[in-house]
Amino acid sequence: MARSARIGRVEILNIEDYAPPPFNSWDFFPDVPPDAWEPHRAHHALDGDGKFRVSFGVFALISDDFVVLVDTGIGPSVPEMFGGGEGRLIRRLREFGIQPGQITAVLNTHLHPDHVGWNMTDGAPTFSNARYYFSARDYEHWTSEPVLEHAPHIPAQAQPLEDLGLLELTADGDDIVPEIRALATPGHTPGHQSFLIESDGEKGVITGDVIHSRAQFTNPEWSAGADSDKPQGVGTRVALIERIVSENLTVACSHLVVDSNIGHVVEIENRRYWQPL
Repeated sequence: MARSARIGRVEILNIEDYAPPPFNSWDFFPDVPPDAWEPHRAHHALDGDGKFRVSFGVFALISDDFVVLVDTGIGPSVPEMFGGGEGRLIRRLREFGIQPGQITAVLNTHLHPDHVGWNMTDGAPTFSNARYYFSARDYEHWTSEPVLEHAPHIPAQAQPLEDLGLLELTADGDDIVPEIRALATPGHTPGHQSFLIESDGEKGVITGDVIHSRAQFTNPEWSAGADSDKPQGVGTRVALIERIVSENLTVACSHLVVDSNIGHVVEIENRRYWQPL
């Protein structure tokens, strides 16, 4: 199993901020009956006890020209609902030889707290030399008064970046840095975005929360409970999987278990399956 992959001149490196204890599948996929998971046991969608496993993952995109982060994990303090403890992104970056000051761009797929947790540390940008990229649609949603009232992570991890002049708002198709482009993939949140990588004739995609389980490559109609618009999310997922297959994209998924979250989608007897690198 691989923790990294190369798309032309761009290396994708997976860095786990935190892994919560395994939990019941229906806690995450409330509309999917437990017995529907049985065909996926052989493909390790669940652990040996039938529990659902996730990772709070971050991807570093590294080339000769830049070091970019896609998402920043759950942050230094992990809520009790996820098991408590501490996020370890900064320590893990340094273990891979990456200093926070080397990062010049932070690309947030969306503004859920487990994807923006290290944007700020103690009131200051964690990545002091970076500009931060949010989907304009997602930022509009999360900073609207009815939503903001119940989202304390936004004034802590998002709005200060605008005040500091470090925020860039993106739309579908926007070029972020050379070889990386925003792709609108709404449904999980109103302005969720993925990121396409195209370099030296090779292609890949960072999916964010379009995918939460490898089982969704086979059953794209399965929706996570946290999806804000489930029908839209299903449509987005189906379209993205079709593109992944037709263009043979290398795929990186934030929440799949470490060492199995970078791979390809293969088709066997008219069904799609996740194949880790």
